Amino acid sequence: MQHKKYTEGEELSADELESISETLIQAKFDRDKRKKWAQRLKEDYNIDKESIQKKPVFRLSKLAIAAMIACVFGIVTYGIITTTMSSYDSFVKNSIENLITIDNHAVVTRGDSVVDAQVLQAIEAYKTQQYDKSIERWKTIITSGKIQGFASYNIALCYLQKTPSSPEKAINYLIEARQTKTIQEEANWALALAYLDVNQKEKAKEVLQQIIASKSYKYKKAEALIILL
Repeated sequence: MQHKKYTEGEELSADELESISETLIQAKFDRDKRKKWAQRLKEDYNIDKESIQKKPVFRLSKLAIAAMIACVFGIVTYGIITTTMSSYDSFVKNSIENLITIDNHAVVTRGDSVVDAQVLQAIEAYKTQQYDKSIERWKTIITSGKIQGFASYNIALCYLQKTPSSPEKAINYLIEARQTKTIQEEANWALALAYLDVNQKEKAKEVLQQIIASKSYKYKKAEALIILL
């Protein structure tokens, strides 16, 4: 073999010797040049050749990719749920705040000046957010046996809008108020909101569905609200 010429003392031709010499000289030159550049990099720029490594290439497995997709999906879903819950809570809160007491004089028993005065006092207390005083006046009206449905509805609104609110008490009065046909639609809407305020969603859905089916008071809002449940 060719390498025996270099290891077993065989003589080399002039051309072979010249070729080998050129190769060795070039190799030494290249090696010296690399050493010189490495030394210069270290001295001038404090760059150590030994510390320079190729950046690692990360290859994600299918499991890792699936995990990343699941994570992104979870974040997006959480955002949607959070936004929906925020919209739902705001909807219910604003709807309760916008409930209006029935305060027209048609609810007053004609010819009964005592009840008439009590109604006016109850309405005035409600408008000035003196809810406890308004509740007291409406309860007095109920004991007189006059306009009980209207009084029960207005008491319920006071319980829903006062601070802190008492939606459980409001529910009891609204169930009573909805027995009076002339305010049944208003009472149903307020009752659905009161159920939602205590997180009784199934009962709220039942009332909302009744409102939607009959296309009664606030049925458009009932349609929007039931979608959020």
